Amino acid sequence: MTLFQVKQILKRMAAMTILKVSGVLAIGSVAGVEPLKNAAIAAGVGILEVLEELSKAYMKDGELSDDEINAAFAEQAGGDSDS
Repeated sequence: MTLFQVKQILKRMAAMTILKVSGVLAIGSVAGVEPLKNAAIAAGVGILEVLEELSKAYMKDGELSDDEINAAFAEQAGGDSDS
């Protein structure tokens, strides 16, 4: 994995965290969950989901291609990796 790929993964993790947290905060506040706890759980789950997909891709051949990285994030964004 290159330094460029690591930077891309970290930037996309930050964007994915915002995506996950923004969707869950409103529901958690209606249910009476503390916003900070709610945000931390949503962010943690999102990050672990992406790491799981990246780990699966890495285990296949011992490498992470740009396509595999794109596919892991596309799944979290609710789209396919071809768009």
